[in-house]
Amino acid sequence: MRRRLDEPSVEAVPGQLAVEVPAAARRPSPACEHGNPTCGARPARPYPCGWKCDEHQPARTHRRTTP
Repeated sequence: MRRRLDEPSVEAVPGQLAVEVPAAARRPSPACEHGNPTCGARPARPYPCGWKCDEHQPARTHRRTTP
């Protein structure tokens, strides 16, 4: 085992790392899906009810039962 640890590491294979993404393959970040027509604000975060921006996050858009 010690002999294997002393060997030099293998060279990196192109495309092996997740950070090596070609510019053409990148997708734009998701937009806010609130409203009709949709808000479309970016950045948006994933919630169970869809992608929402900070202004339309579920905690701020649902009805409140207490005054």
